[in-house]
Amino acid sequence: MKYRAVSVASVGILALTGCSGSGKSLKFGETATVTGDRAGTVGVTVIRIDQGSDADLSALKDASKYTGKTPYYLHFKLTKTAEGNDDDETSRFDVSDGKRQLTELLVLPSLDAIGDPSVVTRRFERCEGASHTAYKEAAEGQSVNGCAIYLADKETGAPSTVKWTRRADTLATWK
Repeated sequence: MKYRAVSVASVGILALTGCSGSGKSLKFGETATVTGDRAGTVGVTVIRIDQGSDADLSALKDASKYTGKTPYYLHFKLTKTAEGNDDDETSRFDVSDGKRQLTELLVLPSLDAIGDPSVVTRRFERCEGASHTAYKEAAEGQSVNGCAIYLADKETGAPSTVKWTRRADTLATWK
């Protein structure tokens, strides 16, 4: 079964925040504690970025659309540092090579009906997003890990900069 993918320039993931140190510069593995636009705080950690191969994208429906593009997998962790903020959809990761933005690729799980009322859900196992429900239900101090896919084309180099942004504001930057 092929997976459906949606390619977008910048779409929020499990987005949550504002910032305690606006525009704070961090290294991969370090955590930025940011405030929500309504309440609460969250720790946002960029763990690492892994380079994939075009073979990874062959499992996607219409895989030919991604010919010549290199996938990069942004691994992150969201830690609920205070109760109350779980619906801010205006924050997101922006990934660039320092000059040009990479394109985020959202991969939607597919459902396979297998004859009886059973349904099998297939996921893109190389990189699965953070569960909004798991974060919302998490107790203070608990973390949710996630992964987001970014595509580089021939003109775009490997990612070197990750920003956590809300609207037009950069809240934290990892290099």
